[in-house]
This record gives sequence, C-alpha cells and structure tokens, in this order.
Amino acid sequence: VQKYGCLALKNLANDATNKKNISSLKGIETILEAMETHMQNGDVQESACKALWNLAVDANDKKKISELGGIEMIVKVMDKHITNEDVQKHALGALWNLALAIENQEKMAFFGGIEMILK
Repeated sequence: VQKYGCLALKNLANDATNKKNISSLKGIETILEAMETHMQNGDVQESACKALWNLAVDANDKKKISELGGIEMIVKVMDKHITNEDVQKHALGALWNLALAIENQEKMAFFGGIEMILK
C-alpha cells in the first residue's frame, strides 16, 4: 500500500498546484514516515525516492524535505539498499534536485551523501 501511495504522490507532483497541496497536507512527512517504517522494503524506498525527486523540483519543497530530515533519510536508504539499482537511481535523482539548493549541499556532505554518491 505504501509503495502505491508514494507512486500516486510522485505522479501528482508533476503539477505545480498539486506539489503545493501535497506539501501543505503533510505529504512530505507521510513519505518520510513510510521510508522510516518500511526501511527494509526496496519497493517502498524506490517509490518514495521517486516522489521526493519530483517534489524537490520546487524550491519550497527542497527546503521542507531538508528540514524534515529527508536528506539524511535518503542517504540511509542508499546505504541500506546499496545493491538495489532502482533504489540507488531514484535516490540519486532526489539528491540531485535537492543539491540545487546551496544550503542542502552542506547537509549532504554532513550526512555522508557525497560518499554514497561515489559508491
């Protein structure tokens, strides 16, 4: 169920108005909670990272994802699912968009994001 919920949010996040609604309705928090709760499930992690990748196009969502611990969560997921190519690809996409905000680059370095990107 969590996988499909994240995929639905990913698809909805292709629209700017939907991005705002997802954020204001605590969608980012819900995605991060699903990631934490289902850490062992690669399908949930892949879907969650896809959703974060789309949401992180928006500057306000970049900031919110970072403030809610999203960067640390993505790095944890990458480490936990190091051999899962699909999780890695979508986690890298999320970090890519998040890294476009200078303030997020320091967090990525602090939480080991650079090392995970280079693995």
